Amino acid sequence: MEFEERADQLSTEEISTSLADGEILKKARQKLLATGAKLLIGPRGTGKTHLMRYIYSQSLLNKSSPLVLYSSFNRYLHLEPLLKKTPDALKRFHSWVLARILLSAFDYINDLSSSGDFLKDLDPIYDEQKLRELISLLERGSGVELYESFGQFLTVDHVIRAVRSLNARFNRNRAVLLLDDAALSLSDQYLVAFFEIFRVLKVEGIAPKASVYPGTTQYGPTFHASHEVEEVPLWLSVEDPAYSTIMGDIANRRLSSDQQKSISPDILELFKYTAFGIPRVFLRLLREFFSERAGTSQSKVNKIIDQQVELIGAEYDSIALKLKQFSSVIQIGRSFFSNAVMEVSTLQNKDLSRRNIVLGILQSGDRTLLADRMIKFLIEVGMIFPLQSVSHGQNRKYDRYIPHLAFLYQSGAFKEGKRNTFRGLSELMMATPAKHPLRREFKSLLSSRELADLKLDLPPCKKCGTQRFNDSQQFCHNCGEPLVGSSLFEECMKLPLSEVPGISETLIGRIHQDTNIRSVSDVVISQNASSELQKANYVGPRRAENIIRKVELTVEEFLS
Repeated sequence: MEFEERADQLSTEEISTSLADGEILKKARQKLLATGAKLLIGPRGTGKTHLMRYIYSQSLLNKSSPLVLYSSFNRYLHLEPLLKKTPDALKRFHSWVLARILLSAFDYINDLSSSGDFLKDLDPIYDEQKLRELISLLERGSGVELYESFGQFLTVDHVIRAVRSLNARFNRNRAVLLLDDAALSLSDQYLVAFFEIFRVLKVEGIAPKASVYPGTTQYGPTFHASHEVEEVPLWLSVEDPAYSTIMGDIANRRLSSDQQKSISPDILELFKYTAFGIPRVFLRLLREFFSERAGTSQSKVNKIIDQQVELIGAEYDSIALKLKQFSSVIQIGRSFFSNAVMEVSTLQNKDLSRRNIVLGILQSGDRTLLADRMIKFLIEVGMIFPLQSVSHGQNRKYDRYIPHLAFLYQSGAFKEGKRNTFRGLSELMMATPAKHPLRREFKSLLSSRELADLKLDLPPCKKCGTQRFNDSQQFCHNCGEPLVGSSLFEECMKLPLSEVPGISETLIGRIHQDTNIRSVSDVVISQNASSELQKANYVGPRRAENIIRKVELTVEEFLS
């Protein structure tokens, strides 16, 4: 089965035809086209990019629509090494963000097959070629000369002036700026800087909209998300009455008629719910089902769900590689989640006549800031779905969560007798919900040792070995040595080629023997990686491009 799960890889035509309907999506579309600043919130794979690209493509030729510009900031971590190397890293980042938004204005003009000369006539700083070059160089850690002669002079006012000029040129009365992949959660300094720009862009006639993750996006001291912008959720709850219909619409738009006929309705329903409201996971489950040949339907389904549980868990674990200071928090979060799944699963399986999949965690003094951050990491990856808090009396307020249904399914929450069945989960989701959630204290889901180990993992001073006080400490309090953090981007670049998924050991051996390529960095920085790879025996143009694409995907996944 061949279809693309990631919206950033879809063609404009596929974007337009494959977006599902449903109230949550219609409401999100309306909000993104409306006036005022908005935050589109959902974990990876919920369709934020798809929705933004759809709105952009639909608005291009619709003259009653506002002017819509689309830009993505998914390569922000390519600038992260600058934070360790240059004192003006934040200023360069600022110029990079503005250059990307200005470039989206030229993308709009080009998509209409029009000319951008009117912008350059307005001000020489509106130079498409220089903007593209500046972005490219900054993302490669270079471009000092172009930044100093051109980039540093870019301002928010230049963006506002360009947008208003486009409004006048194309007869639009207002503008919407779609700022995708704005959850710069792996670099707090850049995130704060980004939302400073976002806040200043919010002027009369211009409405910035940014896509972010739930839970962990930190906006900085001057940006108050709950007061300054409206939050637009794009994560469909499995308890939504229209859940099955909306997920079914996704399947109808992406599957061929033969594929729709070859999967039983019961299996399709099971996949809808074990996708947990995340379309990318749903499409992945379907793709694996059509690719899997061996075994009975039940064994195939169990194997596919087991694989998805492993993938989701691996994505969560990868946060510890990216944010090493939270390694212990991530590890303990796994234990917290496993215990939550076990408790909910045990209770649910006792009575399959009603739905009882919600866990309530008491708000109490033992919930430290790190404990809350731990829960937020689980939300960001989509392993637990947050519901509205409820009160069960004085000093008995509970935060409520639904653990991922694929993990509950795997743990036997919906078994009839001794084994899982296709219908158990989907039938349960139609059942009457329990009146109260399973209620627990936070500390009851972790051991006393785990509670004590819930701390930041901060690297000690390299000179004297003294432990840091906190993550923002710049100098050792013992010897005064500067404390330099490691660069996430550089850690990614150091990955050996053998750790890139999908490249066989035999092929790695040939590359090592016949070329100088050893790491991800060697492929990324090579002027002509394809030619270099083709020096290896049995590596032609197609295989070389396949290797490069796998490296690029690894970098994207590591830095997302």
